[in-house]
Amino acid sequence: MGKYAKYTRQLPPRSRETHPIWRGIGCILILIVPLLSFAGAALLVNYGLSQGWPIPPEWLGYIKFPDWVWKIQFLASIAGPIASYNNLKAVLAFFFVVLMLLTGIYSTVYAFIYRGLGPPRYSALDAPPSGRRTKRYKR
Repeated sequence: MGKYAKYTRQLPPRSRETHPIWRGIGCILILIVPLLSFAGAALLVNYGLSQGWPIPPEWLGYIKFPDWVWKIQFLASIAGPIASYNNLKAVLAFFFVVLMLLTGIYSTVYAFIYRGLGPPRYSALDAPPSGRRTKRYKR
């Protein structure tokens, strides 16, 4: 090889497309996690009320809408199911807490699985990690 000749390395083509299994898992989780959170929140509120948990009284009971909401047909059709659900404010408060917990757990599990089964950390374009350790600085 001459001094001025160009050296090119043949690299395998990289696929930018996500594997279908990861898309399927994400699609399922985006639907399942909120449903599980809402069901868990409803169970937690009912259990908490029976065990005497200190749930704020403002969160309990039915939601009351102003009279003008019931005069507009579109808003009345939306407000009807909302107004008929008991302890909805408490369930929504618990829902967001359970949603954050489940999302954190699933994200951590997903990260471990992706780390174990995903692409390698270093590609062919990366330099190998240095094996040298630096000396400790002493004054």
